[in-house]
Amino acid sequence: MLKEVTIRRRAALMGGVFALGMGFAGIAAAQDVNFEGETIEIMVNFAAGGGTDTAARLVAPFIARHLPGTPSVIVTNRAGAGGTAAVDYLIDSLPPDGLHIGYFSGTPIRWALGLQQVPQGTGDLPYVAARSVNQIFQVRTDIGLTPETFQNYDDPLFFAINSADNHVAIRARFLAEAMGVTDFNLITGYAGQGNMVAAVRAGETEMAQTNDSFFGANRDAITGDGVLEPFGQMGEYVGGQIVAQEGLEDIPVFDQMWRDYSPETLDTPQYQAWEAIHIAMSIQNVFVLPPNTPEEMIPVWEGAILDAYSDPDYLAQLETAGVPAPASVGSAEIAERMARLRSIFDDDAIISAVSEAIARNSE
Repeated sequence: MLKEVTIRRRAALMGGVFALGMGFAGIAAAQDVNFEGETIEIMVNFAAGGGTDTAARLVAPFIARHLPGTPSVIVTNRAGAGGTAAVDYLIDSLPPDGLHIGYFSGTPIRWALGLQQVPQGTGDLPYVAARSVNQIFQVRTDIGLTPETFQNYDDPLFFAINSADNHVAIRARFLAEAMGVTDFNLITGYAGQGNMVAAVRAGETEMAQTNDSFFGANRDAITGDGVLEPFGQMGEYVGGQIVAQEGLEDIPVFDQMWRDYSPETLDTPQYQAWEAIHIAMSIQNVFVLPPNTPEEMIPVWEGAILDAYSDPDYLAQLETAGVPAPASVGSAEIAERMARLRSIFDDDAIISAVSEAIARNSE
C-alpha cells in the first residue's frame, strides 16, 4: 500500500534535499566503515530479467569489490505500481543500517513530469549516485529517412512505443514538430523493446527505439541484415550539453539535428521541456539509501558505486557484451541537476507543453 501521496508535478522529488556535504567528523567516521563478513542488498524497483535488473546485476559485484571489507552482495526485486512500490518499501521497511540500498529506474522522470504519484518523504532520501540512460531510434532502411530528409518530412511516419505519455514519446513528438514533420503518429501498446523492433521489421511501423544497453547488446541482430538502420540517438547530458554516448559516436544526436534545422525554436517551452527530460534521463537509474541511514555511509557508498562504474573489469564486461558505458554522477551532481529540474518544471508553460504533447500523441 503506497503512502499518502501528492499528485502535484512539482512536489516531493523535485523539492528534495540532496545536500550531502559532510564535516571532518563525518569523513573520519566514513573511514571507519567496514562491511567485512556482511551481505549487502541492492533492491531493484522492477522485475528480474528486465533492463533495470540486468544493469543492477552487472554492476553489483563491482560495487561490492569497492566497498570496504568486500562484502557479499545480493540483488532483490520489488516490482509494482510502475516502480513506486519499491520506493515505498524503502521508505517504510528497509533497515537504515547501510547494508541496503535501492536501485530505481524510470520513476524519477515520471514524477518530474507529474505522470505518476509521488510518495511523501521521497525528496529527503539520500540519493547517492546515478547513471544515465540513452535511447537509440531505428528506422526501416527502405523509407530513406536521414537527418536531412527528416526536416519537413511529409509522408506518414509511424513510431512504435508502449504509451503516449512515455518520456521517449514526448520527446519524439517535440522533435518531429520542431523538424516540421507533418504526419507523425504513435502506435502504442507494444510491451518490450524487442516487440517494438519486431513491429518495424514486420512493416507495422517505420520507427522504433531501444535503450543503449539493449541496442548495444543486440546491434547486429537489429541492423545487421540491412532491414533497419540506426537513425539517431537522444544522447547523454554531459557537461551541460547533450552529446553522443561514448561508443555510439557514429549515430547522429537528435539535439544537434534540432539545433541545426530549427534554431529559432530553442527558446520555446517545448525545447526547454526537451532539455529537462534529457537532464532527468542523465540520473534515470539512481541509487538511493533508506531514510535515516547514518551519514558516514553516504560517501562510502557513493565512492564504491562511482569506482564500480569506472572499474576496468566492469568496462571490459560491457565491451564484451557490446553495451556502451553509461555516464555516471555522484550526489553533488545529482543535487545540481535536480535543482535545475525543479526550476524548469516550476514553469506552467513547460508543464503545459508536456501535457499538450501527450494529448497530441494520444490522438
